[in-house]
Amino acid sequence: MKLESGRSRATTRAASDAGWRDVGTRREPPRASHRGPRSRQSADEREDTPRHLSLSVRENEVFHMLVDGLAVNEIAHAMHLSERTVASHVVQILHKLALDDGSALIGYAVRHGLIDEGVEGVA
Repeated sequence: MKLESGRSRATTRAASDAGWRDVGTRREPPRASHRGPRSRQSADEREDTPRHLSLSVRENEVFHMLVDGLAVNEIAHAMHLSERTVASHVVQILHKLALDDGSALIGYAVRHGLIDEGVEGVA
């Protein structure tokens, strides 16, 4: 005898005994027992930690070259990478620092003391 969904009773019983569920029924996601509950950071705590510390070593190199005024193709040539790879690093840097463009990147570097403002070409 078949049920409405087309399964036989034996198949349905075997599936329920095995712990399977019918299609469309929701199940709670598994919980990791080795992790404690995450504490939410306040906005003040997030602003206190500099975001540039989350950059990888390669992204940090690209970041400093951008701040020094090099273009993407110049960075690619200096680092022996493709322009597309450097452009990808730039996108990741802007995303991690929550910035919109290169001018905001330079402003960020000045605000955080990563470069000196107005000291250019002093010989």
